[in-house]
Amino acid sequence: MKRLLLLTVLAVGTALSAQAQNPCSQGQPYRGCKACGSAKSAKGQNLNVLKNRGAKATSPKKITVEEIRDPANDSKFNPSRQVSVTAYVASVDPGGNKESCNCGRGDLRDVHINIVTDPSEVNDKAKYVVVEFTPRWEKKFGLNDSDYASMKKGVADQIVGKWVKFEGWMLSDSFHVSESKNTAKSSTPTCQDNGSDPKPCVWRATTWEIHPVTKYTVVTGP
Repeated sequence: MKRLLLLTVLAVGTALSAQAQNPCSQGQPYRGCKACGSAKSAKGQNLNVLKNRGAKATSPKKITVEEIRDPANDSKFNPSRQVSVTAYVASVDPGGNKESCNCGRGDLRDVHINIVTDPSEVNDKAKYVVVEFTPRWEKKFGLNDSDYASMKKGVADQIVGKWVKFEGWMLSDSFHVSESKNTAKSSTPTCQDNGSDPKPCVWRATTWEIHPVTKYTVVTGP
């Protein structure tokens, strides 16, 4: 009897351990899409779980755009860090279409926001830091994603060319290593807005982002 009980406890413990290690057992689904998304690799699944966090950054620590994009800090940041940054919004771009973090679906899409230290840097993409609104937080922000183009335009009208305080979670999106100034080859050119950008090209300062943003507020200045 004791042997049977021991085997049962071991079996349950093994099952729980396996579940805890499975990225797709983490986070909460949103509109039928698990937090791990549709990624096939454990690396991609773990990254998607971080991107799709539903927990609010309740104790963010103040940080600057300069600190986020400083190469010396690349190895110091970690994805459990909650931050608050006040920055100038250079532009709002479409998020990736049918990304694995959103289960490859066209009805779930991030809003991609580029921030800089001040207006003088708006045209220098190599200085952009990326912050992201994810579908889970778009809903919490009261945005209507049933028409993505209209939603993105609404966000742009609200924040582009303004100072905004963003709060959220740090995340390094390793898929952009070759497109980030801190990690791209020194010979990689900066992307141009001429419709014929060389590929790959640098269109951001660092792989580190605030992703997801869990609160944002338009403010009067830095």
